[in-house]
Amino acid sequence: MRRGRRPLAGLTAAERLARVLYTSIGPTAVVFCLLSLGSFLSQVWAPRPLPAILIWALVFGLPVALGVLSRRASLRLLRRIALAEGVVFLAILVFWLSFRATPLPAGADIPWALTFTGVPVLAVGVATRDRFGWAYLVVVCALSGLVRAATSTDPQPVLVGLEDAVYSMLLVGVFLGLMMAARRNAVRVDAATVATRADIAAAAAGVARSRERVAIDALVHDSVISTLLMAGRGGIPAAALAEHAAATLVRLDAVRDRAPGQLVPGPELTRRLEALAAQITPDAVVNSDLDDRSVVTAAAATALLGAVGEALRNSRVAAGVGLDRPVHRSVTARMQGPGLRITVRDDGVGFDPASVPAERLGIARSIVERMRRVAGGAATVWSRPGAGAEVVVSWTPEATTLAMPVAPGTPATPAAIPLLVTLPRSLALVLLAVFAAVHLLLAFGDPGPAAGRPLTALGLLLIVAAAAWLLVIVPDPIPRRAPVVVILLATAGAALASAAVAPASAQPFAHWAFGAVTLLLVLLATRGRPGPAWAGYGLLVAVGLGWALLNGLGVADGLTLVVRHAATLLAGAVFAVGLTRSTRTLAVLNRERAVSIATTASAEAGVTERESELARVNALARPALERLAGGEDLDPPLRAECLIVEATLRDAIRARTLFVEPVITAARAARLRGVDVTLLDDSGGRPPEVLAAVAGIVAGQLDLLDAGRLTARLLPPGRDDVASLVVESTGTRMLTVSPVGKLRTP
Repeated sequence: MRRGRRPLAGLTAAERLARVLYTSIGPTAVVFCLLSLGSFLSQVWAPRPLPAILIWALVFGLPVALGVLSRRASLRLLRRIALAEGVVFLAILVFWLSFRATPLPAGADIPWALTFTGVPVLAVGVATRDRFGWAYLVVVCALSGLVRAATSTDPQPVLVGLEDAVYSMLLVGVFLGLMMAARRNAVRVDAATVATRADIAAAAAGVARSRERVAIDALVHDSVISTLLMAGRGGIPAAALAEHAAATLVRLDAVRDRAPGQLVPGPELTRRLEALAAQITPDAVVNSDLDDRSVVTAAAATALLGAVGEALRNSRVAAGVGLDRPVHRSVTARMQGPGLRITVRDDGVGFDPASVPAERLGIARSIVERMRRVAGGAATVWSRPGAGAEVVVSWTPEATTLAMPVAPGTPATPAAIPLLVTLPRSLALVLLAVFAAVHLLLAFGDPGPAAGRPLTALGLLLIVAAAAWLLVIVPDPIPRRAPVVVILLATAGAALASAAVAPASAQPFAHWAFGAVTLLLVLLATRGRPGPAWAGYGLLVAVGLGWALLNGLGVADGLTLVVRHAATLLAGAVFAVGLTRSTRTLAVLNRERAVSIATTASAEAGVTERESELARVNALARPALERLAGGEDLDPPLRAECLIVEATLRDAIRARTLFVEPVITAARAARLRGVDVTLLDDSGGRPPEVLAAVAGIVAGQLDLLDAGRLTARLLPPGRDDVASLVVESTGTRMLTVSPVGKLRTP
């Protein structure tokens, strides 16, 4: 790709809209070129025919080039072409006023260039800011009115020029206003897209960090804490303890290098299950029907094995308490559709899941939450006193497709360019007033026969009523039946206004009603109803043919009245279709881009969080684990150190928000003095604003104790207090921390 070019997929909504508008200018220019061809051939400047032909080709060729190049050329080049079109058209108007300001033949006194006024105005409007576009419109329409007055054979040329100028300003101004409204919408969409993508990235990163924390916490609980706890309590042979510690170090190192995309076949997963059961509960019976058709991701395999290991450890520790018989345990792995299901069951004493304290991490973190954090994973725990326990973990690959996390209250993929061009109410009211005023001038500025004025007035009233209905009353999106009212009112108004026109009328704007109705149909098309707009144009053709035939004219005469208005409606329809297609394309691109952003943010945040968590765990536990793995004598100081590290790691899991200095240091010192310390976090990841004050208070209370017990808990948001402390020493004291960080006694 050449330097300076941007791929279409990388365009913003505003840039894509500009290309849509440039595209719509191309076919519109072709239509108006054909409509003006007859006038040009009859008006070609005799003294210099060749330059005139070249100028005609240039003024029509430039917008056609815009349409042809709109998808491939750079926006800078397209802008230059559009501005060149504006300059060339202005030069034509100035030339006409300077060298051809003489009346043209009767019946052909409209200069060919005036047929084309809208195209250069819209080209300049796309290429420039709003104010410059409006200024160019006023200048061009004023000049075109002067040219029309100078070339008209009407007895009142100034009136004709004025009518031509205001009508052109209204007609082209509607298109310019719609275009600018769409551009403002596109700018808003771009701003919303940037904000939403930032939210998506933040949410994806948050989910990834949470998943990594849960995964590391589960590893710490399953391997590190259990190894340290065994060492601290003693009674484990040194060789077995060294093996556990070495295996734990291997698992810690493997986490950093894991490859989430790697696949684990069923037989390999079965082998790992058998090895895991043999290590934790050698008496457990393992049954598996997993074959090569059962394939799981590395992340899912890690979660499944971790959850099964925790279930077996819980069973080994608690299932046989108080029983005078052996406990039977089994691990059953079965294929379940495209996924698999593993069941760990024992017939031990059982327990009541509802009575498990919140600070106990085995079931909540190492089983249920561990599986929930894996895409496609699930876990259930069933037990009751005296009836044993059953843990079921499962994984389904269909659920592993990327579910893009979205911040609450924000759309996952913002809309692209709106399908409907919605005019602000203030602009709609101004447009209605101008519409009524301009057509009042066209209808009665050059008075025809007095007998026809009532019909003209009634027709004008119906058309203005249709405009009011469309611009002010009908909401967006336009209801399905609303266009019927607009079309019927407008068509009836055109029929009545035409009935007042004599077949031999020489009024330049005698059939003003056809232009007025076409303008309303353009508004219908650009507001998302192109089908009804063309149906309304069909009725307009019928009115034109009916008027011609009723007045003794031919079909060609009737078609002549309306055929040039088809180009105006076509321009609006092309604009609407371009917006619709661009919207769909940009919506798809936004979705793809959002998924890419979420994936990238998730991967980056996951790696960062993993490294941070592993660094913390290694700093706390690796020295003790390496001493254990090296077979060092398990003397009392080493056992005490293992228990201190184990308790500190539990703090990091159970009270992550409160695991900050000076609490960490104070808790370690208090435990060395024999104080039983429990730190808990119920804040739901939303720490209080006075966390530093809370940490200082907890550390201060810990420093005061030489024995006893302290339980510090961050409370859920919305409580009257942000934290509570229970101190059990010579007596029991209950303390709380207020939302402003003050210690108080309830």
